[in-house]
Amino acid sequence: MSMAVIGVVVAVGAAYGQYQAGQSQKAMTKYNADLAENEAIAQEQATAAETERMRSQKKRQMSAQRAAASKTGAVISEGTPLLVMAEEAGLMELDIMNMQRTGAMQAQASRSEAKLQKYKGKQAARSANIQAGTTLLGGLGKGAAIHKSNHTDAATGKWYIGKNVGKG
Repeated sequence: MSMAVIGVVVAVGAAYGQYQAGQSQKAMTKYNADLAENEAIAQEQATAAETERMRSQKKRQMSAQRAAASKTGAVISEGTPLLVMAEEAGLMELDIMNMQRTGAMQAQASRSEAKLQKYKGKQAARSANIQAGTTLLGGLGKGAAIHKSNHTDAATGKWYIGKNVGKG
């Protein structure tokens, strides 16, 4: 086997290795993106569950406050007791909205990470493909140069094939 053929075979092997490395990187980043997306879903589910738990707890608190105010004989449908209950209800909703906002921001951060991982995977694959193409073309060029140098008559500078040295 000539040196030119060996050079081309080595270049093809190296190019394939670069391509495979890019595909491996792309698969790894897809896995990371899937993990980040699953984390976003889990955060949304946890936020929804926590919202329900918090809302239920706050309703129990408000019921206990109404019951305590009724035992004292206060009229809770007017005046100061009504204002206190309304303020408590407003604060409860603010707490819930803040918790929901925090959960939504965490889920969005995870989704952004998923998008970034997908982008990194595409870029890694693209870069590996370019490197593989460059390696392959470089190897073919070297193989052609070796082939030419082995088939050129040193005296005339003309190419020859086989045993046609000097006949030209």
